[in-house]
Amino acid sequence: MKFLISAAGTGGHIFPALRFCLSCMEQSHQVIWVGTKQGMESQRVPEHNIPFLTVPMSGFRGKSVLKKIAALLGLVSSTIKSVIYIVHNQINCVVCFGGYISLPVGIAAIICRKKLILHEQNAVLGSSNKLLLKFSKIVFLGMPLVTPHHQKMKVVGNPIEQFLQNDVVPSHFDEGILRIYVTGGSLGSEFINQHVPFALSALDIPMEIKHQAGRNKSEGIKTRYSSNLLVDISEFYNEPSANIHWSDFVICRAGALTLAEVSSLKRGCLMIPLPSAIDNHQLENARQVEKLGLGVIYEESEPVSELQEKLKNIINQKKYLTWQTSAPQTDHFQASERMLSSILQLK
Repeated sequence: MKFLISAAGTGGHIFPALRFCLSCMEQSHQVIWVGTKQGMESQRVPEHNIPFLTVPMSGFRGKSVLKKIAALLGLVSSTIKSVIYIVHNQINCVVCFGGYISLPVGIAAIICRKKLILHEQNAVLGSSNKLLLKFSKIVFLGMPLVTPHHQKMKVVGNPIEQFLQNDVVPSHFDEGILRIYVTGGSLGSEFINQHVPFALSALDIPMEIKHQAGRNKSEGIKTRYSSNLLVDISEFYNEPSANIHWSDFVICRAGALTLAEVSSLKRGCLMIPLPSAIDNHQLENARQVEKLGLGVIYEESEPVSELQEKLKNIINQKKYLTWQTSAPQTDHFQASERMLSSILQLK
């Protein structure tokens, strides 16, 4: 079968799509990726020898009137280009992983009468997926939605690297030093970069920290940490999942992919949801993880002192040990295989 895959922008869309592409290729299916020139996908996808095509699409929501007009023009152009890609490459099935780029690619699939498959990573259905739902064959979910499920929906998990399945190991705390991975996601977080170093430093216990700052956001972070702590700061780690495995627990935003990796590796987390996330989906993601007993939520609207207090409770009560030994392990490892198997069974 020949697949057209669409994903762009942030790692939360790109990495699950990439894992699905690799699963398809492992079973001798052909894949072509549609993304944008400016997105992270333009660098990461070609590294895996996946044919990469682009469209001039950008997001609508939260933008100025002029940018919305430009995005509308981009939608028309991107839809036309996507139709050409589908026809020229004789695509059998189109799989969209959410985000703004899914809309033109999904519309093109409808125009060309090709199977349209959607994947929603978050606990709230995104705008593009809402619009395309009616025309899709199936909607795969990375986690249960906060709203009732449509009959087309199927919870399969968020595709993550299968090799991580071998890395579900117990705590490192018996080595005498607490290991914490701090990340604001692939784009970084100003709030986390500003406040988490001070909160951790104030606890005055031996810690080793790996801190992903985000592109062009690492300046000054080192000075916010106590000189007594072992701290490694990087704008971006190529293998963030290795840092999750290395850690005792994680301090992070509440993006779906990060939470899938953290929960699958049984490393609980202190979650700081992005308050500006569309439809507040990060808070809803965090609540799903909290229900599983795999994390604690801190909202930016709370006093900063509460951030330190919640970290103190996690460490003093050794909640990270409970997360690693008692909480249920979520299974995202086989998500891409579940997706592919279901697609191949469609008529």
